Formats: sequence, structure tokens, C-alpha cells
Amino acid sequence: MPKKVTYQSLSDELDKVLAELQAPDVRVDTAVELYEKGLRLITELETQLKASETIIKKLKLQAGGKEE
Repeated sequence: MPKKVTYQSLSDELDKVLAELQAPDVRVDTAVELYEKGLRLITELETQLKASETIIKKLKLQAGGKEE
């Protein structure tokens, strides 16, 4: 069974990508690859965040709260 990648590990990886992109000596081809990787990471982070929001909304409804 594959290990689930955590939000924090994805965020840390995105931070590393951003740091590499900001390096003054980054090559254009490397920058493009890093940019693409960053977009993939952002997409996965957004997916995990939306899933978490859905879970929280369900829990609030089950607890008798209002959905926001």
C-alpha cells in the first residue's frame, strides 16, 4: 500500500522548489522543470486542502453546526 504524502511534506517540497527557482544561477531549462513541478505540488496541495475542508464541513453538520 503506497504511503500517503502529507500536506506538510508537499509544502516543504514546494518551499525547496521556490528556493531553487530564486537562485541567481538557475538555468532556463531547469527553471521550467521546477516551475512545472511547483504547479503539480500546488495542485496536490489544493486537492488535499479541499478534501480537508469537506471533512470539516461534514463533521460540523454531524455535530449539529451550520455549514459555512
